[in-house]
Amino acid sequence: MLGFHQWLGRTTILLSYWESPEHLHRFAADRAAPHLAPWRAFMKETAGTGDVGIWHETYQISAKDQETVYTDMPAFGLAAATRRVAVGPGTGTARQRLGR
Repeated sequence: MLGFHQWLGRTTILLSYWESPEHLHRFAADRAAPHLAPWRAFMKETAGTGDVGIWHETYQISAKDQETVYTDMPAFGLAAATRRVAVGPGTGTARQRLGR
């Protein structure tokens, strides 16, 4: 896992960034990983009850096909999970930054 953010409240969200889908799948299936036993217990107790809904999405994109812009804020999201690149001469527009 490269990084994550978590929000707790009426709707609880965990957003995580992984190096690749393979890394995510390997972690998810790892019998020694710390999440597996609690996840199995949670699913055994709540699956099918209608009490808790699970939403999961996985996206695989290349670095050249994504952009996240931050203004006057600390590193967050992809910038916190990977790296930040400052906007400067020749990179003032999205078209320039994405090489299109």
